[in-house]
Amino acid sequence: MYWRIETEPAPAAVTVPLLEALDLVKDYRSGSEVRRALDGVSLSVGQGRFLSVMGPSGSGKSTLRHLLGGLDRPTGGEVLLEGRSLGTLSDRELTEYRRRVGFVFQSFNLIPVLTVAENVALPLVIDGCRRAEVDRRVRDTIADVGLEAHADALPSRLSGGEQQRTAIARALVTEPAVLLADEPTGNLDSATGEQVLSVLKTAQRERGQAIVVVTHDPDVAAVGDEVLHLRDGAVTGCIQLGPDADGSSPAQRLIAWLSDGAA
Repeated sequence: MYWRIETEPAPAAVTVPLLEALDLVKDYRSGSEVRRALDGVSLSVGQGRFLSVMGPSGSGKSTLRHLLGGLDRPTGGEVLLEGRSLGTLSDRELTEYRRRVGFVFQSFNLIPVLTVAENVALPLVIDGCRRAEVDRRVRDTIADVGLEAHADALPSRLSGGEQQRTAIARALVTEPAVLLADEPTGNLDSATGEQVLSVLKTAQRERGQAIVVVTHDPDVAAVGDEVLHLRDGAVTGCIQLGPDADGSSPAQRLIAWLSDGAA
C-alpha cells in the first residue's frame, strides 16, 4: 500500500546546505579485525528539505544516523552543520550540537510517568528555559501535531500514533536545525503511519524544517523530496522525487527505480 500524503510543494532549499556529510567513513575494530560500516558516504540537506535514507539491514543506515546526530565520530570524512565541522568541536560543544538536532525514535522513548505536555516540555526544562516560554512553545507544538485534547494524558493512555506524535512534538519543541527520524512508522499500522508522516510533512512545509528519515520502507522513503540508497556502507544511488509528467506517484517511481536495479 502506498502512503497518500496530501502536501503542498516544499520550500526551496537554501543555497548553502544546512547539514552535510562529506566522504564519511566509519570502521569498527574487534581485536585485529576491522569492519567498515560506512565507506565514503556524502549527502546534503537544505533548510525545508526532506531526505530519506534507505537500505536493507546492515547497510549502514543506523551508523550514518549516529554520525549525523553527533552521537559518534567518524573514522574519516566529516559532518558539517551550517558549514561548521563537527570534527572541530570539543565534547562540550558536541553536546550543544546535539541540542540543535531533534531525534525521533521508532520506540517513542517517552517517559511513562510524565504527561504529553510534560514529555514535550522536558528538553526545554533541561535547557533552563523560562516557565512562560516553556508553556507557550509546548502549547503551540502540541497543537501543531494535533494533540491538544491529550496534553494531560499519560503515554499509556495514548495510541501508538499519538505516542509517536508526542515524540515528534518533543523533538520539534526545541526548534532544531535538523530533525532525524529513525523508522518513525515502524511500530504503526498503515493508517496511523500515514498520519505520522503527514505531521512530518506539515513540519517541513510550515516550519521550514529540515528532515532526515532513516527507513527500509520504500513507501515511507517516498514521502521525502530525495531518496539516498545505501548498501554495504556505500551509496548505491540517489533519486529526486518531485512532480512527474507521467502522473505516477513518488512511491511508484521509487519502487520502479529500485526494481530496475538503480539502487
